[in-house]
Amino acid sequence: MDIRLSKRRFLSLAVQGAALVGITAVPLVRADEEFERYKNEMNTGWLGIQDEFAQYKQDYDAAYADYHQEIAQFWTSPELSDQTLWVDYNPDMDIKRVVDFDKDEIRISVRGKALENFRPEDAERQIRETLGTSISKAYLEDPLLKKVTGDKPPKVPQNLLGLSPHLASTLNSKSKITRKAGKAGDVLTITAPLPANALSQRAGVYLPMVKKAAAKWQVPASLVMAIMHTESAFNPMARSHIPAFGLMQIVPKSAGRDASKLVFGKERLLTGRDLYQPATNIEMGAAYLHILDKKYLSGIKDPAARLHCVIAAYNTGAGNVARAFSGTTSIKKALPLINRLSAQQVYAHLRSNLKYKEARNYVQKVNKHLATYRTA
Repeated sequence: MDIRLSKRRFLSLAVQGAALVGITAVPLVRADEEFERYKNEMNTGWLGIQDEFAQYKQDYDAAYADYHQEIAQFWTSPELSDQTLWVDYNPDMDIKRVVDFDKDEIRISVRGKALENFRPEDAERQIRETLGTSISKAYLEDPLLKKVTGDKPPKVPQNLLGLSPHLASTLNSKSKITRKAGKAGDVLTITAPLPANALSQRAGVYLPMVKKAAAKWQVPASLVMAIMHTESAFNPMARSHIPAFGLMQIVPKSAGRDASKLVFGKERLLTGRDLYQPATNIEMGAAYLHILDKKYLSGIKDPAARLHCVIAAYNTGAGNVARAFSGTTSIKKALPLINRLSAQQVYAHLRSNLKYKEARNYVQKVNKHLATYRTA
C-alpha cells in the first residue's frame, strides 16, 4: 500500500470511510489536524492494525456466509445472531433456540427427526437450557466465532438473560405452540414470553460495571445505559455485519481503535473474544463517549447540545454530525453554527438533517431511553 497520499486524496478517503451504518464510525474532526495525525500514524503501526482488521473482517464475512449457507440446507428461513437476537442450532440442525432481546421472548423451533421424537416435556427442557446458557458457553458453541477467533471463550460468569433456569416451568406454562408446514417439512415453534421485568433485570446485571466505567471516563451512567439499551437491548452476545460486537456494539476498527488507545495507552485490535466480556465492552464504550465529549466535540458550548451531538456521533461519526450543520465533515466549520442554536434546536436539526435515517432515529431512541435511566 502506497502511503504517500496527497492531502486532498486523504480527505476524500476519510470522508468516504466516515460512516459505518448502524454503529459507531471513524470520527472526522478538524480535517487538517486529522491529516497530520494520519501521517504520524504511518510511523506508529496503525497501518498494521488496519491490515489486521481487514483480514479479520474478511475471515468473519467468509465464515458468516458459510454458516448461513449451512443453515439454509435445513431451514427455509435461516436466522443468525444479530444485535438483539441470539440464535443457536443443535449439531443435527433440527432444533433452533432463539432469544429475542427486543421482544423479550424465547422461541424454540423443532423440525425433522427432533420433531418426530418431540415430547411435551422437551419444551421445558429447552427453555431451561436456554435460561442457563452462560456468555462463555454461547461463545464457545458458536460455529461462526469459533472459525474466526478460535475456541478459547471469554471468562464470563453471567448468563445471557440474567434469569434463573428455575423459571423454565413458569415460562413454559405461558408459552404458545404453533406448527407450520414448509417445503422442508413441518416446523413446531414454542414461544415463551419472558417475565415483565426481564429487561430491567438484564440491565441491573450490568449497572455496577456501567457505574464504574462511567465514573472513570467522566460520562453519565444514564447515557451509557441508554446507548446499551438502544444498541443491543442488553444482549451480551450482540453482533452486526460490520462487524461490531457486544453490549455497546463496539466496532474494532473505529471506536475500538480510539478507545483502546485511551484505555491501554496503545491502539489494539479488539476481537469478539475481547468485546464479549461485558466489563471490557462497557469500558470501551464509555471511553469512546469520553473521546467524543471531551475531544472531538468539546467545542460545543452548551452541555445539553453537546450531548445530543455525542449521541449522534456514537452512531454515525463526528464527521457526519458536522455535515448535518455545515455540509462538510469539518467540526471547526460546524461549531459556530451549532453554538448559535439552543439544545432543543440542535436536537431538532439532527433529527431532520443527519444523512442517514438510522442515525436520525437513533438520536430519538437514545434520548427516550436516557429519560428512563436518569430516573432509575
